[in-house]
Amino acid sequence: MIVGREVISGFPLEAVLAQFIMSSEDTGNKSSIKKDWDPKGSSGGRKAALFTPYEMDIYCNKVTREVFIFHGKTIDYDKLDYLEYDSKTHAVDVVMKDSTRLDLGVKIQWLVRPYFTKAPEIMVVQTKDGESINGTNLLLKHKEKK
Repeated sequence: MIVGREVISGFPLEAVLAQFIMSSEDTGNKSSIKKDWDPKGSSGGRKAALFTPYEMDIYCNKVTREVFIFHGKTIDYDKLDYLEYDSKTHAVDVVMKDSTRLDLGVKIQWLVRPYFTKAPEIMVVQTKDGESINGTNLLLKHKEKK
């Protein structure tokens, strides 16, 4: 029973609704969200991952269409060439200048996918204590469908 904006259980209505919307249960043909946060990378460990899900956050600005990947790990930005998005698997490969590929470490979730995929470039920013300390812009390419 709902009383005002609170459910009798004491939780706000928004929290109860979010639980239903963001549930990790498999609801039909959509796969579970749990496998998208695999620390071995979204490719199931076959490809090394640049980040683990705990080392990065993705932020998309819907208005400006800017996309940021914030991380705390020190990486050599000079070796990075571009990012490649696979619309079939929702995975992102980090392509290095020597043509080697790393998995980004997570699949792009449905909430940010429309904004992430339309960004022409992605800003990869290293942070420490809430401040940006280093970063680069990487071109976002889309993997060709076969």
